Amino acid sequence: MPAISRMFQMLKGSPVAVVGGTILVTGSLLYTYRAVYRPFITRRERAESEAMANYIFQMEQSKGQRQTSEHS
Repeated sequence: MPAISRMFQMLKGSPVAVVGGTILVTGSLLYTYRAVYRPFITRRERAESEAMANYIFQMEQSKGQRQTSEHS
């Protein structure tokens, strides 16, 4: 454990450690966005679009049925 603590103290003020930490955090955020958030949003948007398309389709069908019943 003291070796890890010494290593942390050495890297604490190092510019290389700061850049490495920044890269690590950025990579983690990108991975989380691509693996978790984007698929969730895509599924939600697709479900909303499908619901709207079904609604429009049903409205068009009922409109067509009303027109054919009026002409008869």
